[in-house]
Amino acid sequence: MGVRARLEQLFEQWGHFVFRHPWLLLGVMLGISAFLIGQLPQLRSNTSTDDFLRADDPTRVIYDDFRHRFGRDERIMLAIEADEIFDLDFLGRLRALHEEIEDQVPFVHEIKSLINARLTRGEADELIVEDLLEVWPEGPEDLALLRQRVTSNPLYENFYISSDGRVTTIAIELDTYAPSGGEIDELAGFDGEPDGQRSGAEEEPVFLSEPESSSAVVRVREIVARHRAPGFRVQMAGGPVLTETMNRVMVRDSMRGLGLSLTVISVLLFALMRRWVSVLLPLLIVVLSMLCTLGLMALLDAPITVGTQILPAFLVAVGVCDAVHVLAVFYRRLEQGGDKEEAMAFTLGHSGLAILMTSLTTAGGLISFTAADLEPVAGLGVWAPVGVMLALVYTIVFLPALVAVVPIRMPAGQREKGHDRLGRVLVAMGDFAANRPWSVVAAATVILLVSFLGITRLHFSHNAINWFPEGDELRTGTLFMNERLGGAMVIELLVDSGGEDGLQDPALLDRLDEVRRYAEGLEVGDWSVSKTISLVDIVKESHQALNENRPDYYVIPRDRRLVAQELLLFENSGSDDLADFVDPEFRTARVTMRVPWMDSLFYPPILIELDRSLRRILGDAAELQLTGLLPLLARTFTATIDTMAKSYLIALAIITPLMILLIGHVTRGFLSMIPNLTPVIMVLGCMGWLGIPIDGSNLMVGAIVIGLAVDDTIHFMHNFRRYYDQGEDAKAAIHHTLQTTGRALLLTSLVLSAGFFVSVTAYMQNMVNFGLLAGGAILAAFLANVLLASALMVIATRRDEARRREGRGAPVDRPARAA
Repeated sequence: MGVRARLEQLFEQWGHFVFRHPWLLLGVMLGISAFLIGQLPQLRSNTSTDDFLRADDPTRVIYDDFRHRFGRDERIMLAIEADEIFDLDFLGRLRALHEEIEDQVPFVHEIKSLINARLTRGEADELIVEDLLEVWPEGPEDLALLRQRVTSNPLYENFYISSDGRVTTIAIELDTYAPSGGEIDELAGFDGEPDGQRSGAEEEPVFLSEPESSSAVVRVREIVARHRAPGFRVQMAGGPVLTETMNRVMVRDSMRGLGLSLTVISVLLFALMRRWVSVLLPLLIVVLSMLCTLGLMALLDAPITVGTQILPAFLVAVGVCDAVHVLAVFYRRLEQGGDKEEAMAFTLGHSGLAILMTSLTTAGGLISFTAADLEPVAGLGVWAPVGVMLALVYTIVFLPALVAVVPIRMPAGQREKGHDRLGRVLVAMGDFAANRPWSVVAAATVILLVSFLGITRLHFSHNAINWFPEGDELRTGTLFMNERLGGAMVIELLVDSGGEDGLQDPALLDRLDEVRRYAEGLEVGDWSVSKTISLVDIVKESHQALNENRPDYYVIPRDRRLVAQELLLFENSGSDDLADFVDPEFRTARVTMRVPWMDSLFYPPILIELDRSLRRILGDAAELQLTGLLPLLARTFTATIDTMAKSYLIALAIITPLMILLIGHVTRGFLSMIPNLTPVIMVLGCMGWLGIPIDGSNLMVGAIVIGLAVDDTIHFMHNFRRYYDQGEDAKAAIHHTLQTTGRALLLTSLVLSAGFFVSVTAYMQNMVNFGLLAGGAILAAFLANVLLASALMVIATRRDEARRREGRGAPVDRPARAA
């Protein structure tokens, strides 16, 4: 007896064991389930953009180091549009909004607006640094003076006010570090701790978490809603707003999609199997396996991310498919007059090995994601295989035990005419492919050629703003700030002078000023740097103020000692702005460049050119590093391409040997991969023809489809090999395979595709695209297995059948396992 036959016998024996001890197995499984489901309240989510990269990625390491030095580069940005900004009524509204945010929003480190914009001026020999509106204007003359101060200060344009003078901003910087304790306290963030530092020097500071940041965004949004009015039009944008919006929409869409998926799958199961028990049992299996997977994530403190947000719907579809295969064969056997125990033992002997192999290959395709440089994708590569294997355990342990204790009656000879008609259609499709194999292969070749032409039109993109529909608050706000203020995002430049007080050297400050001139003059298409802010601005302001506020003294002093003295005066003025741009040793400085939000595809070449030019400007006077959220997104884009290539290659490297092992023939094993790759190629081709880019969401479609499409191939090949090894020719083996397994293949394909198609109700376009592409690929995979796989097996076995007819190479007969 071969290994395959022994494994099938073990599965059959397991079926008998389950029926003899159903309550014991149910008790064990329910106990484990209760424990894991009890962990769900601890499950957290994390969609923070800066967590896309692994913690040890060099770009992430530099970014984290920057945040430890200077705090967050992200801001909650508000842009307020008015017909006249220099108006007492408008300024009163602006102050009310500023103060309410300051008083009522948690985790706020600093707010900057025209209300408290830095005004540096001199009186006699005294340097005064105060808020712009520290003295509130009372009439037209005061407003005229305010207008003159704002429009004459080069720091303010595109930072506090638009170039046309009709839009002003409020920039809200959140704490860098989380407060003490793991849970969010509604009053946290108001305790006066500088920058949200944890009390106690012995504790390692932890960055402000996504839920904490999002709670601040939600509070700001509520306050803004109360202040919006005609003549006071407020837009919101910025990194924290993007993260909060994505997380909120993801949770809402995931819950709604899961409920809709379960509903659609239930309707399909009842329509196709006509038994309520065939609906309830699979749903119980998938719900338990899904909840236990999420519970295990909670137990091990693994958050729901952009990658793992698809887990619930995915595991529902996969778990249902395993259960449907078992029940389809079980009912068919039961219809032939056997009792439940015999029917279940036969079912597990017939399909247990195939279900095991499908779970292994699906998990193998998903494990390929663990090599991804993107943390959310790598997380999917861990938890999706765990969920798949849990679904397998529930299918071969919990489901048979339930069947053993649930009353199921099937009078002998009872058959369902609708299912017979469905079976005849599937068999007819297989017979067609078996009788005209070259015609099927030719048609498939044409489809693949058209798909390859579409692939040549593919392009990459990672623009999260475009995932949101037109009219969405975040999208509208971001594009508004791009157009009116030059953007709400920043690129940060870290400059290391190499020694203490190195940044007091006028020659190095001159080079930093040249960096400003170069950056603000840089234009690439619609992209430009709208504002550059650095230590140089403080140096120039202080020097001008200490020289009778004369505009011609808005320059860098030529004496190093004078620079040091004026900076000391600025520091002693009471302002803490100096700490935002230079460290206490005056060794490392920060240069902030405000830029528009653009597709991440745009930034890698820009950053390379920017880095090269800035190094040329600074020369050997200082070392530099570009960092910030946008360089992080650019690195995410390059990691997306690497992830796609790695995941496809690893998936193929895992699945192909498993297919060869299952089929027991190298050539046929490789040929069986063609129906698995065909839907992937078709999906990529469709994306190219439809102009759908490859982004951080849909790059996973290919590897997921390979892992799922191979399920149908395994069930098809597993039964084909059985009948072929029993002495039937390829055409007869295909005929009998589709008679016994075709219905289950169709059911699982419909269920899988339906599970993905419900994503068309999602709010974000990237999830709509993902659902359509994945669902369409599953249906294409079903057709490829019924038609193309049948044709390829007929062609691949012709020489072997010729030898059989000549009496050579006949395989050893094996006991038939008729269905």
